[in-house]
Amino acid sequence: MEPASAGEDIATRRRHDPEQVVALVRELVTSGEFTENEVPDDAVDSAVPTGLLTLQEVRTASDPSAAAELCLSTARHIALATTLASANLPCPRLTCASDR
Repeated sequence: MEPASAGEDIATRRRHDPEQVVALVRELVTSGEFTENEVPDDAVDSAVPTGLLTLQEVRTASDPSAAAELCLSTARHIALATTLASANLPCPRLTCASDR
């Protein structure tokens, strides 16, 4: 799995089912594809540009209502990036210190 797609997958799952995020992080780290810090970083790297691209669409919105909807969508992406950047994900190793 490429870092960008892993980050996008984490960002998407975080919105729908946070418990799946922990499982995916553990799976990616256990497989050796990523370190435990790369996964959340890639998720943030996925959410921020999506929000900024959405914000850029505001300039071409056909009416104020459409612009407002785009701003709200941008805010969700930026909030997601902030949440992911500050998230204290449970230890993604096979066994966490708290599991012992």
